[in-house]
Amino acid sequence: MKKLLFLFFVSLFFFFLPDTSEAQNRRVERADQAFELRQYSKAVNQYRRAYNRVRRKDRREGVRILYQQGLCYMYMNDHRRAESFFRRAVRGNYPDPIAIFYKADAMMKNGKHEQALEQFKLYKEKVPDDWRGDWGIRSVEIAMELMENPGLYEVSFERVFNSRQDDFASAFGDQRGSILIFTSSRDGAVGSKTDPWTGQNFTSLFVTYQDRRGDWSNPALLDEGPINTEFNEGAPSINSSGTEMYFTRCQSLPDQELGCRIFSSERSGAEWGEPTELNLVSDSTISLGHPAISPDDMSLYFVSDMPGGQGGRDIWVAERERAGGEFKNPRNMGPEINTPGDEMFPYLREDGTLYFASNGHPGLGGLDIFYSVREPDGWSKPVNMGTPINSQADDFGIVFRRNTESGFFSSNRTERGSRGDAIFTFMIPPVEFTMAGTIKDDSTKQVLPGVQIQLIGSDGSFAQAETNPSGEYFFDKARVRENTTYEILVSKEKYFNVRGQQSTIGVERSRDFVNDFFLEPIPDEPIELPEILYEFARWELLPQYQDSLNGLIITLQDNPEIVVELASHTDSRGTDAVNDTLSQRRAQSVVDYLIERGINPARLLAVGYGKRVPRAIEKTIIRDDFRFEGGTVLTEDYINRLPTERHRDVAHQLNRRTEFRVIGEDFDPGDTRRQEGPVQIDLRNQ
Repeated sequence: MKKLLFLFFVSLFFFFLPDTSEAQNRRVERADQAFELRQYSKAVNQYRRAYNRVRRKDRREGVRILYQQGLCYMYMNDHRRAESFFRRAVRGNYPDPIAIFYKADAMMKNGKHEQALEQFKLYKEKVPDDWRGDWGIRSVEIAMELMENPGLYEVSFERVFNSRQDDFASAFGDQRGSILIFTSSRDGAVGSKTDPWTGQNFTSLFVTYQDRRGDWSNPALLDEGPINTEFNEGAPSINSSGTEMYFTRCQSLPDQELGCRIFSSERSGAEWGEPTELNLVSDSTISLGHPAISPDDMSLYFVSDMPGGQGGRDIWVAERERAGGEFKNPRNMGPEINTPGDEMFPYLREDGTLYFASNGHPGLGGLDIFYSVREPDGWSKPVNMGTPINSQADDFGIVFRRNTESGFFSSNRTERGSRGDAIFTFMIPPVEFTMAGTIKDDSTKQVLPGVQIQLIGSDGSFAQAETNPSGEYFFDKARVRENTTYEILVSKEKYFNVRGQQSTIGVERSRDFVNDFFLEPIPDEPIELPEILYEFARWELLPQYQDSLNGLIITLQDNPEIVVELASHTDSRGTDAVNDTLSQRRAQSVVDYLIERGINPARLLAVGYGKRVPRAIEKTIIRDDFRFEGGTVLTEDYINRLPTERHRDVAHQLNRRTEFRVIGEDFDPGDTRRQEGPVQIDLRNQ
């Protein structure tokens, strides 16, 4: 990344420079000098040319050069090459275990989490007191959790903004979010020299405008002075009225690092005025950058490595007493925000929430974007924004459109066609639902056309659809709403209705719900109820068998237009008179229970058949180890021919049963003429 962002390296938490060998050839000396000046593109080329000659004479120095190349590629965000060189340095027994940590860090950025975890654990064993070992282990664990549970945002590569060079660190230039100012090293940047850190142009500020159709213009230079110079400019922040801009400028001279400073410029009309350097520190060797002006324009957040921090680059804040006044007395934001690693790219939303990038808080790899909320006693514990905002690469520089969950951020992830640093858009898409399904015959499994589907919402909404010739139905996003529970009622003539339920309450992502149903044809023959047993010669429905009728109750509730006959049968033993009376009373006990449960009595017919209708076995069943073949009718003659008394007792048990049969499908609950109470039939009088 850019020297503009004053040492915006992403996987290094302490700037680590090994001791140089006293005896080095001039090429290695030049490489080390370029490295110390953070001219990594230049340094890595010098190391590469010197390596083969040096390693033949001094193996240890050769391993050191491998390690130095790994550092160069790490700072240049080429993590694939960085991993390769750190791996070779570790294999060559580089004396400092930090090479193991950097190898693990590169592996993590390359998506090799399990291998990275092994290396972080190895580093912790070798350097148990270094916080980075625990950090790495925890980061791998958190990365796996975050990847399994992505956030609600959608992320897309913004092709209009991005070039083949680096584009990053944007800011809105107005409250509407129709002006975007960002940093770029693309062709057209001011100056003709190449940044020795990156090998690209020095960066300049560019601007793009959004029209009423939502299209962005081709980016153009913000100006060719006084803002943009031959040095690196970037990381802008615009005040709430769009009249004042704060940005970072990093000046450099050959073989000399001057550090970075924060400048401000006021806009007059369409032009930006001569920038003024902010006097935040007196020590000229201290770097400052990444300014972020607060929504009320009274606080300026920025990043620095000045003494008094937590380590690495920290976020600081300076305040002023009046608008237009000087920002004074910078203070560190403390250990809740800052870590021994690097915290950078602060941004304040209109509600005061602080967003920033960090490689010190555990995350997915490289820089991750976090947010923290101001509380009465300080700032809350930072929260990782998770995927897809964050990735195993560097993610930073987030900005939000006013009062929305959309905006832009920067990343050097390689997917979606990006190269190097690039600008990505993000948004939480509208949550939309649809519902569809297929209806089939439960017996034949054939699709059923012409089925009515009613969608009844807990919010009072109602929608209706009908299956097409393929048995399919569909409700679009206008019919299926957020935070609503739906009853689904499926009905077709000659079939039992079925009911389903679907809820969108708590569903945070768009979803196409699928609810298939199988309709059971209404048979002409009686349907046996689950076994209901009675005490000998008694007819009261025992409590333990009442639950057996719940299925019938649901069927009657889901099919309010049907009328059913409740029939009770006895076995063949005893007289007709006794069995008729007993079966009638048992049938009536079932009817009485259904009425107690709210079933309209006019829909129920109690019939006691006594022993007149022996059971016909439809499918082979086994009861108490006795087999009864399908097609068998349990007549008295058949039962008497069974070989044992126990066998005959089981057959008699099968004959004692309660059944229901649909005898009408046109009941009208609103017809009061039919509300006359339960119907009874005594077969003794028939």
